[in-house]
Amino acid sequence: MDQAEAIDRAAVEALCEAMCGVVSGDLSVRLQTTSADLTVQKLTLLANFMLETAQRAVERSRAYAGALDNVQRIARLSAWQLVLPEGEVRPVGTAAGLPDVAAAPLRGTAWFLDRVAPGCRAAVAALFQGDGGALEWRAADGEAWFRTEVAALRDEGGLSGYLVITQDISERRRATERIRYLAEHDPLTGLANRRRLHEQLEGELESSRRQGTKFAVHVIDVDRFKTVNDLFGHAEGDRLLVDLATCLRQEARESDMIARIGGDEFVILQAGIADARDAGALAGRLLGAVSARLAETGTRALAATVSIGIALAPDDGTTAEALLSHADMALYQVKSTGRNGFAFFNTEINEAQLARRRMEAELRRACERGEMAVHYQPLLEIASDQVVGFEALARWRWNGEEISPAVFIPVAEESGSIVEIGRFVLREACREAAGWPAKLRVAVNISALQIQDGGLPDLVANALEETGLEAGRLELEVTESLLLANAEAATEVLARIRALGVTISLDDFGTGYSSLATLRMFPFDKIKLDRSFVNDLGRLGEAEAIVMAVLGLGRALDVSVVAEGVETEEQAAMLRAAGCSLLQGYLIGRPAPIARFGAVIGRGGGNGAAREPERVHSLG
Repeated sequence: MDQAEAIDRAAVEALCEAMCGVVSGDLSVRLQTTSADLTVQKLTLLANFMLETAQRAVERSRAYAGALDNVQRIARLSAWQLVLPEGEVRPVGTAAGLPDVAAAPLRGTAWFLDRVAPGCRAAVAALFQGDGGALEWRAADGEAWFRTEVAALRDEGGLSGYLVITQDISERRRATERIRYLAEHDPLTGLANRRRLHEQLEGELESSRRQGTKFAVHVIDVDRFKTVNDLFGHAEGDRLLVDLATCLRQEARESDMIARIGGDEFVILQAGIADARDAGALAGRLLGAVSARLAETGTRALAATVSIGIALAPDDGTTAEALLSHADMALYQVKSTGRNGFAFFNTEINEAQLARRRMEAELRRACERGEMAVHYQPLLEIASDQVVGFEALARWRWNGEEISPAVFIPVAEESGSIVEIGRFVLREACREAAGWPAKLRVAVNISALQIQDGGLPDLVANALEETGLEAGRLELEVTESLLLANAEAATEVLARIRALGVTISLDDFGTGYSSLATLRMFPFDKIKLDRSFVNDLGRLGEAEAIVMAVLGLGRALDVSVVAEGVETEEQAAMLRAAGCSLLQGYLIGRPAPIARFGAVIGRGGGNGAAREPERVHSLG
């Protein structure tokens, strides 16, 4: 029995010796025994099980600590504990964000508050009271931003300290500020956008109501900006807008807001003015400064000026919408009277704009209500002294009154209703011409919007098919400005129409930006010399020289030349002597319903017998 006890005691002693290695931290040790004693064997198995369990727990703890470190690193977090009442600071994780301290342990929060911008320190210090809280704060260097959350720690004795977690939110803050900036600013020029302008206008209006102050709203629009884009490209147009924004900044005061609210439309909110003279003085300075800056390069010469409309608050409006609308009306007044100037809103402008808007609305339904009609103006061939065709012209009768085409056509073009009107004139002209006994030609004017609409070739083809008019009897007239608006698209559309057998003539030749270049864009069948040159014949020698040059150009290109606006015998004689082949104008015949030209189209008296036939002038 004593021998057995000695053997057991030796086995236990061996186990104890092996456990000493575990005490030093090596949990990989596994105990072994040669004892036959079941108790010793059980003790060995249990010890090994405990060691294995402890080793796995330590490994898991290390993995968790590593994951915590990664989380802190990725999320840019730092964490530490403030232990009370001693104020000892203990790190949490390896990315604790604590300063290196070689001597005594770190204590208190002063070291932390030194990192905070002075304006935020009091609020951050208050987090270390009561239950804590959360706060975003700017760093002392003024660049970085952080968010700190402080949570109170409690035990049986009450408040035992605070857990402090701080995250670097500089990137998020910069992204948020960028989003906010983009929401309130124009990305091209850096100026305020429409949203920011409205906010500022509302604020100024509120100040005006409380304090009785005045301010002005200047709406600024670049003259002929579309032409710059069309001729030189959008990149050049953008550069022009950036230059304009720089110029406006230089001329306006720091207290004034400058905004870009559209493609080439800018607004200056001029605060704190005494009266209209202050607004007029700023507008005058802007006109001169902008003109000088935008004319610096040749490519921008077409848009070297701006037009400005001004509304005064509170006299011209007590809402942001009213002020902008009224300034826009004043701007339109400047545009309609020659551009490169400024105008103040007044009630007369308001009435004119209201009338224009009513006209726009009425034009949209004019064709539907049967108010549109087509009149025809004859075209005389000099060689045969015969009418060889007619130009179809839109006429509008509104509220029992004939509206001049010079009035309603520009409105129709700007409002878009010219597309429907052009469709009506084309179909009506084809229908009418198809029924003429005399196989005369008919010409129809085409607008830029009809080209942009994209469906013009199909419209022409359908009109010819529906009416039975021979394609060779239809002629479409286009202007140089129409081609310049989008030369590639326009020439493609015109080529498709010409392929149908329809002829194409260039209208108002000589008034565009590059007439000779225009003739190279497309093989026109006819050139129509602008009436301004014909009108000056016999009065200005330059006009005669230009007419001779155009006629010579027509002969060189084997293209017929039509002289428009012929009103006197003297003009007709000079054109005939110069070799012009076709004449059109009041001398030949005024536009009238086709029934007035019954004899010319081969109908005799026709359905116009009750009326006196329209006289067609003969050169014989």
